[in-house]
Amino acid sequence: MTQTTNGDGQNSAEDSADRAALEHERRERAWQPAARWQALQETIRWAESQATVRRNTPRSCIERERRIRLQFGEGQGLG
Repeated sequence: MTQTTNGDGQNSAEDSADRAALEHERRERAWQPAARWQALQETIRWAESQATVRRNTPRSCIERERRIRLQFGEGQGLG
């Protein structure tokens, strides 16, 4: 691979992309199959354990409506 510069003494974007690709390949080769599989399984378990944020459930909408009604006095027989 030849090294080119952009006039400022810096490597071109293409050369940088080539180096990044080579580094990626090197890191991929370093993985042992069993370790890769374990890391994948741990990542899947972690993702599955993350709670889904549910803001618009029927229960949360009713609770929000109740709070709004109280805020404007409708829940106290004033509305």
